[in-house]
Amino acid sequence: MTTITITTIILLLAIGIVTALAGCPKANAPIESCCCLGFNTSVFNKRKSGVYTMVNFCGVKCYNAEVYCDTINGGGGWLVVQRRQDGSVDFNRNWGEYEDGFGELTGEFWYGLRALHCLTGQSGWEMRMDIKYRDGSRTTLHYEQFKVGSAKDKYNLTVSGFQGTTPDLMARHNGMNFTTKDSDNDRWDGNCALLYAPARPAGGWWYNDCWNINPNNFYTNLNKILHNSHLIEIKIRPLNCNI
Repeated sequence: MTTITITTIILLLAIGIVTALAGCPKANAPIESCCCLGFNTSVFNKRKSGVYTMVNFCGVKCYNAEVYCDTINGGGGWLVVQRRQDGSVDFNRNWGEYEDGFGELTGEFWYGLRALHCLTGQSGWEMRMDIKYRDGSRTTLHYEQFKVGSAKDKYNLTVSGFQGTTPDLMARHNGMNFTTKDSDNDRWDGNCALLYAPARPAGGWWYNDCWNINPNNFYTNLNKILHNSHLIEIKIRPLNCNI
């Protein structure tokens, strides 16, 4: 991510300079959105899931950012914002690190709260969580609305419109502020991010008191639902995504 900060992008959003993401050039060129990388696009066979350069990130002219696009699951067009796959990255991070993002796009990473607000704070976005278990079985949680508030609002979460084969695990987290080990904004008397610390800290998340699902938990103890999970990805896509 270059030349201009996410904070500047958010300011541009506030004064209405930012425009919607659109368009997609041919293969081997930067993209303006992951949306064009889907099953129904003419370039699908030339575009695989992976890291792409997104031009005009968040609609800000001349600002480029690296993103990971999922071109396959759920029709493609998804921008991946979180991945756990092997426990190689420590998710027990402080507030600033969760704001800025950490890890590697080709491995385990968290894309960053500032970027999540920048992307989802304007028009409607949907969210998908793909979970692959060690026995090869899979679970998908799909939400028709996903929005992350501003830093002023502690990156408050809005998530609704659940579709999936499991109970709605995110319902308990809807409306919650983000909490990290050094910024306690949950509804529990203690700090949910420090539950089971120091051996197995829970990491940052939109805790209630504390969680039904927590993909940022200590890798071998994600939670009772996901304790056998091998791969977890959180990804987002505009509701008007043309795939």
